[in-house]
Amino acid sequence: MLRRFLRARTYDIEKATKMFHDHMNWRKEHQVDTILQDFYFTERDKFLEAYPQGYHKLDKQGRPVYIQLIGKINVPAIMDCTEEERMFKFHVQEYERCVKVIMPVCSALANRKIDQTFGIMDVRGVGISALTGDVKRMLLKFTKTDQDNYPEMLGHICIINAPAIFRMVWAVVKGMIDVRTQQKIEILGPNYMEALLKHMDMDSIPEFLGGQSKGTLLDDVGPWNDAELMARMNIDLEALRLGRHPHPQPAQQQQQLPQASSSQRLSGDFLTPQPSIAARSTRWVWGL
Repeated sequence: MLRRFLRARTYDIEKATKMFHDHMNWRKEHQVDTILQDFYFTERDKFLEAYPQGYHKLDKQGRPVYIQLIGKINVPAIMDCTEEERMFKFHVQEYERCVKVIMPVCSALANRKIDQTFGIMDVRGVGISALTGDVKRMLLKFTKTDQDNYPEMLGHICIINAPAIFRMVWAVVKGMIDVRTQQKIEILGPNYMEALLKHMDMDSIPEFLGGQSKGTLLDDVGPWNDAELMARMNIDLEALRLGRHPHPQPAQQQQQLPQASSSQRLSGDFLTPQPSIAARSTRWVWGL
């Protein structure tokens, strides 16, 4: 974790140390260490219907893919189903779940450290009016929280279906994002598939974006929700959720695991939605 703060401050030890200390104080103030156990976002499904976002499989590098359908945000529906403070806690909880559960699972699958995500942001239908008033204020709050406390977690992001007016929107949003993050952003128009396939396999791209992967953002499709796979790999999801590092597998047990090809491991058949397994996993993640 310290390495992310060093990278964020271009390896200036004094600045990185201050940033890390500020982060630790923020964690204590907001009780972040136990947010996976203590906070229950019971309105999750309604919120995600009003603001579609979530994880869906992995990219070719083994990073978890986070998708946001910005053009489908329904602000009145968001305000009807939740409060700003609860939405903020859910935002932080998702980051904690990524750090404590999703990334360790991805690291085990890739057999190397995975500490960044790949993002897809669909901006079809977004207009300049979407970034005014309360929406802009909340976006600023969330963006600052992300940059101050979860730096260098974004590996790359493709912004797809960007219309001409998006250049105007981008001019507004760009000022909220640090320069290092700006360099990771790839803006694509409606013919985005060729560029997206450089980063992801077709069977990892969801059907609602033109790919072959079934499941919605409500389903949280990924290896972290495949209980059978986690059992075969001897990964204790509950231990990860509590912030405990799992014990290494015995060498003999590791050798007995089925060896998948690269494409199978990163986007393979075991990542297809399994409703019963996903439902069980969702219950413990969200405390339901």
